[in-house]
Amino acid sequence: MKTKHLYVLTIGLFSFLFILIAVVIPCMFVYYSPVIGASLACGLTLIGILLYIKNNPRHHMRRFNDYPPAMEDRKSKAEKFSYHRSEYPFSCGHAAMQMLLVKHGIIMTQDEILEYGGDPTLGVTSWDLEETLNKIFLQRKVALKARINNFTTCSQLFDALQKDTGVIVMYINNFNEKDFSSEANYPHFALLNKINMSNQKYMNKVVLTSPSFSPDGNKNFRPGKYEGEIIIPFEEFQGRFYASSQFLNCLEYKPICTDSDGKNELNYFTNLLFILLFYIGYCTTILKPGLAIFIEPTEKK
Repeated sequence: MKTKHLYVLTIGLFSFLFILIAVVIPCMFVYYSPVIGASLACGLTLIGILLYIKNNPRHHMRRFNDYPPAMEDRKSKAEKFSYHRSEYPFSCGHAAMQMLLVKHGIIMTQDEILEYGGDPTLGVTSWDLEETLNKIFLQRKVALKARINNFTTCSQLFDALQKDTGVIVMYINNFNEKDFSSEANYPHFALLNKINMSNQKYMNKVVLTSPSFSPDGNKNFRPGKYEGEIIIPFEEFQGRFYASSQFLNCLEYKPICTDSDGKNELNYFTNLLFILLFYIGYCTTILKPGLAIFIEPTEKK
């Protein structure tokens, strides 16, 4: 299951401007003063390195484990959702919203949700997802609001699950789809069901309800108790949730297992550019790891 994010274009434009500033401008100053040109190049390079160090997902990974020792060997409250598959290849976010809305007594089709935001061929961004849910809650007079939370810690996920209002997470998902490699990954929205923290084997896990487009879309994960549920080891989910390089390096935007060798080579190059854009996005904070959408109660007016 794949989700194409609309902010990829923004990242591309930002990358172009950064290269323009970091390369072209220092070269222009070299003509007038080599010292100034070299100083500008060094300064911009240093800024880029500092941005990378500060905003690399691995740097923030330890924040996910920011939970009190008392939470060790503890099970969170379990959620269960009425499962709906994605009706379009890029509508995992809309399917997640559909299941969450059913939980709160709001019955809507994915096409009806699409009228509020997103696109069946482009997917939905986290900002559109938040805005769409809040519009629906407001129109249906439901005392809830959706809120984006970045760099989300394990403690925050635990607390959100205890409220029993629903949590949507975005993580780097391993999906099974025709013409894509078995290692392929793509950003994906899913509902958080449960977190188990335990030292016992097979008990340290995260349970998600993952909307897939194809019937076998989740077959690369261990299935849960109910339809659409997948079980991911806690450490693996941590890496996928915080977009570690282990999973970012396997992003695939285009299929690379088609019958055409020429097309495969072109798509492989396109995928490399796609991966580069995501690294730039995380290093410039346009993208932020540990993204969750919390559903919180509001005061009735």
